[in-house]
Amino acid sequence: MSAAIVGVVALLLSGVFSDSGGADDATPSPMPAPTLRPTPTPTPAPTQSAGVEYTVVEGDTLSGIAQLFGVTVEDIVAANGLADPTAISVGQVLIIPVNGVVLTPTPVAPTPTPDPRLSGFSMPIAGACLTTSDNQIPNAPRDYRAGTHEGVDFYTGYVCVDVPAGSPALAAKGGTVIRADHDFTDMTLDELNAVLAKTQAQGFTDSESLDKFRGRQVWIDHGSGVVTRYCHLSGIPEGIVEGAKVQAGQTVGLVGDSGTPEAVTSPGVEIHLHWEVRVDDSYLGAGLPPDQVRAIYERLLAP
Repeated sequence: MSAAIVGVVALLLSGVFSDSGGADDATPSPMPAPTLRPTPTPTPAPTQSAGVEYTVVEGDTLSGIAQLFGVTVEDIVAANGLADPTAISVGQVLIIPVNGVVLTPTPVAPTPTPDPRLSGFSMPIAGACLTTSDNQIPNAPRDYRAGTHEGVDFYTGYVCVDVPAGSPALAAKGGTVIRADHDFTDMTLDELNAVLAKTQAQGFTDSESLDKFRGRQVWIDHGSGVVTRYCHLSGIPEGIVEGAKVQAGQTVGLVGDSGTPEAVTSPGVEIHLHWEVRVDDSYLGAGLPPDQVRAIYERLLAP
């Protein structure tokens, strides 16, 4: 073997033994340990009060609503800023506070007790049914006068029977006549335009203007704060006068279009009975959605 080859072999053997931990090897410096940063502890978000909307129906009390949702009367009073916990009204929307979660009412909630004052009523048009149009029941918008509908309309094509001009409007329940507009005259075109301009300018229909739009009317007091109104009449029988006693089913007026804008601009195209049920200081169903309004009037007028 040549001296060159021997030298190379020796050099290689020397490297092998050095890698295996020979005495001549330098001890490697240990790797520095990584610096660990502490995991930040998240700050819990403040608990926010959630809630659910509830619309007051007939027979509701604040304590009953509180029991229904499992909260206290004080919770509801505070959430809604109620000055008088006993002064809630049908159609009023309350916020029911629930801490951190929105609950739904228990399925065993009691059915509100019907108002006993609203019993014994019948249809004001013979053979009719409740209108199929939501535009003809309470709370429907009346954009032409910047207002809201407060009664039920009986039009041909919507109430199961025809309602032509001159059809009898019937007392829906016995009572006492407290208004009968025998001397009614329709608005002139100038008067109509003035009333329409007024309601649009103020953004609502005031009581005086609304009375004009109801036209010729008969009102019947049924006692205990309940009054029915028969509006847009074309005529009133002679015996229907203030103070007269009427029986359910008695003719108290004749269907027409008085008071409607069309009575001035296009007579005969808005023939219908507008019928209102007033309870205390408002109309029946005020502020409620169409399905609840329908349920109330279907119960009121059930055979």
